[in-house]
Amino acid sequence: MAYAEELRGLAQEMASAYQERLNRISAIKQETADLLGVFGKGHQEMAHNMRAELAKFKSDLDAAESERKKADGAEVNQRSTDINNLLSDFDAAHQEMANNLRAELAKFKSDLDAAESERKKADGAEVNQRSTDINNLLSDFDKAHQEMANNLRAELAKFKSDLDAAEGERKKADGAEVNQRSTDINNLLSDFDAAHQEMANNLRAELAKFKSDLDAAEGDRKKADQAEIRERKWAMSSMLDDFRKEREDAAAAWKGLLANMQTVKGQVTLTGPTMAEAAVEVKPVEEAELEEEQKEELRDQILGILEDNPDGLRMVEIADILGIENWRTLIPIMRELLDDGEIRKEGTLYFVTE
Repeated sequence: MAYAEELRGLAQEMASAYQERLNRISAIKQETADLLGVFGKGHQEMAHNMRAELAKFKSDLDAAESERKKADGAEVNQRSTDINNLLSDFDAAHQEMANNLRAELAKFKSDLDAAESERKKADGAEVNQRSTDINNLLSDFDKAHQEMANNLRAELAKFKSDLDAAEGERKKADGAEVNQRSTDINNLLSDFDAAHQEMANNLRAELAKFKSDLDAAEGDRKKADQAEIRERKWAMSSMLDDFRKEREDAAAAWKGLLANMQTVKGQVTLTGPTMAEAAVEVKPVEEAELEEEQKEELRDQILGILEDNPDGLRMVEIADILGIENWRTLIPIMRELLDDGEIRKEGTLYFVTE
């Protein structure tokens, strides 16, 4: 900005000097025109007076001509000589005045040319000095600009190096977290497979025992009433339907769990260490169903805790305050509170709705 102000100041000074020179030349031209006007006016007035005198003299000469005709011829010749002398004197005076005026004009023009030459020399020197100052100023500005650009490049290079180092550390941390998440998910899937296998084995054992008991009692039942047999068959059919329904429900739950696990795997890579519990909000297999009275009590407790903490809390922190070991058991209650509009969520923090 300082360089720009100096440049504008130099340009203003040059413009002012140029305008001053133009005003000086205009004043000189006006003085010359005034002098020529005065000279022309005097010459015109003198010529007019001479014409008037000559006209009066001619009139007097004509008036006296008739009288002079009678006068001596010598006097006529004398008069003619006097007139010729007078005209000769007038021409000589006019010629002298014209020569003096030409000399004065030539001297004035010479002085004007000398002044103009000196002015051009002074202006040339001033322009050269101004050009030198401007070039030096531009050179200083280029040096300062180059130095600023070099400093900026150095700062950007340092910032990029620090950013790359931070990105490397973040990738390492994210990789470790992803591996831990993958291990947890695999353990969860393994536990689910074991539980599913145990449930299937129990069902097979119960069915085998039931079939064995049914075969053992079949001989006794043959003597029973046909209605009893139909009732047993209906009971068996109902039990098989219930088993089929349970198996379908278990298969649907298994598919839902796999879908949730896939969602978790997709979300883990996008979350940082502080966003873990927000990214994995899926209902785990071991989550216990709470009774309505317990849910209502927990809802009231959660709302009270959030009212006491206007800056917001994470679900893990709420579980710690409530003394709940597994924070995932709060997921359905927190989801209901969000759906009912009683709380709101920003990132991983929960707040009471105002």
